[in-house]
Amino acid sequence: MQTADAVQASPTADAQAARLGGWRHLRRGHGRASRQTCPPTSIICIENSLPGSPPSEWDVPGAGSPTITGYATQMSVNAGQTQQFKVNAPSITSWRIDIYRVGYYSGLGARKIATVNPSVSLPQSQPACLNDTTTGLVDCGNWSVSASWAVPADAVSGVYLANFTRTDGTTGVSQNIFVVRNDARNSDILVQTSDSTWQAYNTYGGNSLYKGLPVGRAFKVSYNRPVITRAGWPETYFFNAEYPMIRWLESNSYDVSYSSSVDTVTSGAQLLNHKVFFSSGHDEYWSQESRDNVINAKNKGVNIAFFTGNEMFWKTRWESSIDPSATPNRTMVCYKETVANMKIDPSPTWTGSWRDPRFAQPPNGGYPENAMTGTLFMINGNVNNAITVPAEYAPMRLWRNTSVANLQPGQVATFPNGTLGYEWDEAPDNTFAPAGLVLFSKTTVATTNKFLLDFGATYGAGIATHSLVLYRDPSGAYIFGAGTIQWSWGLDAVHDRPGTPTDIRMQQATVNLLADMRTQPATLQPGLVPATPSTDTAPPTSTITTPSSGASVPGGTTVTVAGTAADTGGGVVAGVEVSVDGGTTWHRATGRTAWQYAWTTTSGQGPVTIMSRAVDDIGNIQRTPASRSVTVNAGCPCSIWSPDTVPANVTKDDNKAIEVGVRFRVRSPGYISGIRFYKGPLNTGTHVGSLWTNTGQLLAQATFTSETATGWQQVNFSTPVPVNNDVTYVASYHTNTGFYSVNRDYFVTQYSNGLITGLADGADGGNGLYTYSKTSTFPTSTYRASNAWVDVVYSQATTLWDESATPDVVAQPDTKAVTLGVKFQSSVSGAIRGIRFYKSTQNTGVHVGSLWTADGQLLANVTFTNETPSGWQQALFSTPVNITPGTTYIASYFTPTGFYALDRFYFTTQYSRGPLTALADAASGGNGVYTYAGTNTFPTATYRASNYWVDVLFDPAQPQAAARRALRYGADRAYGNPVPHSVPGRRPAAPYAPAPLVRGTGRAQRDAARAPMLERFSYLARPRGPGRSIREAAGTRGIPAAGGRAPGRERRGAGRHPASRAPLPVVSGQPRAVSRQGREGGAGSPARAASYQSSMTAAVRGQSRSDTARRPRSTIRARAAPVPSTHLRCATRSSADPLRNTR
Repeated sequence: MQTADAVQASPTADAQAARLGGWRHLRRGHGRASRQTCPPTSIICIENSLPGSPPSEWDVPGAGSPTITGYATQMSVNAGQTQQFKVNAPSITSWRIDIYRVGYYSGLGARKIATVNPSVSLPQSQPACLNDTTTGLVDCGNWSVSASWAVPADAVSGVYLANFTRTDGTTGVSQNIFVVRNDARNSDILVQTSDSTWQAYNTYGGNSLYKGLPVGRAFKVSYNRPVITRAGWPETYFFNAEYPMIRWLESNSYDVSYSSSVDTVTSGAQLLNHKVFFSSGHDEYWSQESRDNVINAKNKGVNIAFFTGNEMFWKTRWESSIDPSATPNRTMVCYKETVANMKIDPSPTWTGSWRDPRFAQPPNGGYPENAMTGTLFMINGNVNNAITVPAEYAPMRLWRNTSVANLQPGQVATFPNGTLGYEWDEAPDNTFAPAGLVLFSKTTVATTNKFLLDFGATYGAGIATHSLVLYRDPSGAYIFGAGTIQWSWGLDAVHDRPGTPTDIRMQQATVNLLADMRTQPATLQPGLVPATPSTDTAPPTSTITTPSSGASVPGGTTVTVAGTAADTGGGVVAGVEVSVDGGTTWHRATGRTAWQYAWTTTSGQGPVTIMSRAVDDIGNIQRTPASRSVTVNAGCPCSIWSPDTVPANVTKDDNKAIEVGVRFRVRSPGYISGIRFYKGPLNTGTHVGSLWTNTGQLLAQATFTSETATGWQQVNFSTPVPVNNDVTYVASYHTNTGFYSVNRDYFVTQYSNGLITGLADGADGGNGLYTYSKTSTFPTSTYRASNAWVDVVYSQATTLWDESATPDVVAQPDTKAVTLGVKFQSSVSGAIRGIRFYKSTQNTGVHVGSLWTADGQLLANVTFTNETPSGWQQALFSTPVNITPGTTYIASYFTPTGFYALDRFYFTTQYSRGPLTALADAASGGNGVYTYAGTNTFPTATYRASNYWVDVLFDPAQPQAAARRALRYGADRAYGNPVPHSVPGRRPAAPYAPAPLVRGTGRAQRDAARAPMLERFSYLARPRGPGRSIREAAGTRGIPAAGGRAPGRERRGAGRHPASRAPLPVVSGQPRAVSRQGREGGAGSPARAASYQSSMTAAVRGQSRSDTARRPRSTIRARAAPVPSTHLRCATRSSADPLRNTR
C-alpha cells in the first residue's frame, strides 16, 4: 500500500531547477499573505486561500526520472469525470501519483489535491510504443492503464500536475500536465493551454516535429506519450510563459477556468460561455477547427486576448491514435509543407504555415495569422529583448494609471528584458490586417540571423518592429495581440529560464485591458489600481486636406495624402487609415490628429477615390470615411520597384559568379532604356545588365559604371529597346563575385506596379532566374520563385491605339509590296520615338517604318527587328523626332508581301486618343494613305478613308517642374509591411498581399504587394463597312486621292488601291461580339493579382480605352470595359536563391 506522504525532490533536482530558472524556492513564504476573506462568489479567491505546496515538493525539473514515466489518457477532463494514467516503471515495485492544481497559493504556485495509487500489480511492464516509420509517429497508446483518478464534481477548473513518484526507497519522479474543465460554469475568462505546442516539441520516443524520422522531423506526433519538452525545449513549455500568467491571474482572483488546445478543436461552443478567451505562452500550432471556433467566438462578441507570440503559425490537422482504441484527436499532424516546398501531406488539408499561399488558398492556406491576431511572427528564438513604449503612445487608454501615461516628448518607457521574447511578432500593414488596428508600442530590433525571410523555412538578417495591438470587431469584441511569448514575465517573476523582475506598468496595463473586456479581479494585488471599463462608443472623424478635390497628380511618383483627425467621444485618436482604391484596401497613415500617407501612384491610373478613416484608442472606427476624387496622370520612366525598396536579404552568402534575372511584361507598348539591380556591400566586381526575349535572344546589353557601394544601381543601353504588351521579356545582370540580394518565394504570385509586372512563377516559365556562369549568359534555372532584385527602366509610349485594339480585317489578301500610312497631329509638343503597325501572320519580310512631313520630307526611318508572328510590332528611331503641335505628319510602314490590316471608312471622322489625333479623311485631303512600290516610298494615295493600322510612339513633353521631380514610388512593403509586404514584405504592394508575407520593403521585406486589378475586356467589333472592292456591288464612292485617279478603278491605271483585290468578309449588319479575358501575368491582358510578399497588399490597376472619335451610326467601335476586381496578397514575400538554407 502506498502512502499519501509527498516525496521531497532530491538536492540534485533542486540544483537542476536552479539551473533552469532558479525559482523553486522563490516566494516560498514571501508573496502576499493568504486572503482570509474572499467574495463568496470568487471561486478562484477561495481556492487560492487554501494552503499551497512548496515547489520543492511538486516541481519536477527537466524530463524528470527516466525510471518512471507516464501520461494522462485525456488532455482534459470535465469535473466529475475520470482521468486515467498509463505509467511505465518496469522495475519499480512501489509508486504513487500525486495530483496538484496550479495557481498562486501565496506564491507557492500549486496545491496538492489528491494522491492516486496504482490499480495494477507492480511492477508493471509496458510494451514498446507503436512507431509508424513513414510519418515518425510514436504512439504509446498500446500501454495499459496503471491508475485512475475520479475527479471530484466540485473540483476547481485548472491546470493540474500528475507527479509519478517512486516510493520504493529510491528517489525518482516525473510529471505530466492535464486540464480539469468545468463545462457547466460560465467564468469570465477561459484560459487555453498551449499543449499542441508542447507536443510538437516533445521528443519522447526520439521524434518530434523538429527532430527525428523520417526527414529530420516527424510529420505526426501523439498525445499518447510522456512529455519531456521541458528538458530539451524549456522555452516552449508550460513553465516558461503560461505558468506566470496563471499565477498572476489567480493572485488577483480573476474569474477564470481552463481548457486545452484539443478542446478548442472539439468544443468550440464552450468558448461562447465566457467573456474572454486567453491564448498565452507559445501557442504555435493551430488547426482549421481551432481557428474557425475562435473566429466564431469573436464574431459572437467574445473578447480574445493573445498573450503570445509566434501564435497560429503552423497549420495542423487531427487524427485518431494508431493504438487499438483509435481514440479521436490524439494525433496531431503537421507535415510542415512550407519547409518541404511542396504539397506532401496526403490529405487535401494544407499543413504548412498558415501564411503560405503557394499550395493552398484561404482559408486552407495563404491566410496569415495577423488576419485574426493583428500580429505576424517574424523573429525566431531565442531572444530576450525589451518592449519599449515611446512617448507618442502615452495618451493611449491602455496605459492609464501607469507612469507610461506621463511620458514627455522624446522619452521612452522600457520594460524588463525578456518581455519581448523568446520569439515575437510584427504588426504588418498588409491586406489581411484587421480594420482599425491600434498600436500601443514600438520596438525596432536588428538581427543577423533570426529574421524570417520567407513563409517559414529560412531565417537571416533583418530589422523588425514589434507593436502591442488591439482592434474592435464589428461584433463589439476586443482582440488584443501582445505579439510576444513572454508578456507574462512582466506579470510574475516565477518561471523557467533566467528570472526577470515584474513590471507594475505591465501589470496595470493588463488590468486595464481586462477591464475594457468586461472582467474585473475579485482582489487586486497591492500597487495596482482598479480600472474602469470604457463607455466610449463614439468614433473619431478624419478629413483629407491634400491633395485637393479634383486635382491631377502625376503617375509613377509618391504623392502625399494628408489630413486631420479628431475624437470627441472621450478617447484619443489612435491612428488613421487611408485607401487609394475607393475603399477596397486600407493602409496606415503616419501621425494621428495631423496625419499623412505616402501614396505610390500608378502611371495613367485615371480617376481615383481617396478615402480616410480614423480609429480611437478603444478601437472605435470612423463609420463614414472622408473621401475625395483625383486623377492620376501618366508618368514615366518607371521600374517594377521603387528606389527606396530594400530586399529582405541584401547579401546572399554565395560567392560564385552568377547571372540572375526576372521575367516581366509591360502593360502598354513602350521601351526599355536600361537595367537596375540592388547591390549589397559584398557584391563587388564588374556587373553586366542584359535584356532578352523570353527564349534567350539578346536584345541589349551594357556594363554598369560609377556604381555606389550599395543600393540600387542603373545602367542605360546605348539605344532604348522597344517592348510590346502581352510579350514576356527577361532582364538580368551578371556578377562575377556573387553575394547578390534575394527574396525567396517572392514570385509565388505576380508583383505589379500597374505598368510593369514581374510574372508569377509558372506564368510563362519559372521566375527567379539564375545560371552559374563566369560570363554573362541567358539565365534558365529557377528556384522557389525567388526575387534576385533585377529591374528595368521602362517608358510608356503614347499611341493612337491601345494594345487591345484589333483590326476588322487582320490580313487583307493583297500580295503587292506597298507603303501604308496615317495622317496625324498632336495637341502638345513632344517627340516621336518610333512607329507601330498591326501585323498578320502572312505579312512577312522586312518592314520599314517612317515619319514624314505632310509634303513628303522624310524625317526618320527604322527597320523593324525582333518581330512577333502577329499583332502589334514597333521599332524605335535612332533619334526621337520633335514635332510641333497642330502640324500634320504622316507615319507609315513598308511591307514587301502585303497582307496588311485594314478597316474601311475608319477615318470618316477623326479619331483621337490623348494628345494624338488621326485626322478625318475630308479634313486632311484624304487619310489612310498608301503607295504601291517595291521600296519604302512616301504614301500619297487614299481610298475610302481606310485605316491600315499604322501608329506612332509619342513622348509628350513634360512640364519643366515635373521633369526635375525626383522619381519616387514610396515604400511598398511586401508581406507583410508598407514601406508593402514583408513576405515576407509589408503590406504587400501587390498580396500575400501578403505581403507581404509580403514585400518589396524598405526594411525587412514584409510589405504588402499591391495587387493589380483583374480586368476583363469586352469588345464589340463594328460590322464591316460598305467599303468593298471594285468587284463588289457598287454603293459607296471612294474619295479620290490627291493627285491621282480615284482608287479602286484599277483597270484604268495608276494609284491602284491596296485593298481592291479581294472582297472583304461581310457580317450582314450584325456586330461581332469578341471577348478577351486576360491571362495571369499578361501586360495587356488582365493579370491575376497576388498580395504574399513580398509578400503577402492589393493596389488596384485600372486600364481603360479612351476613344473620343465620332463614328458613323452604322458603326460600333471597340471599347475596353474594365471590371473592378481585387485580389489580396499575403504572403509574405521571401528571399530566395539557388542555395537552399532552411531551418
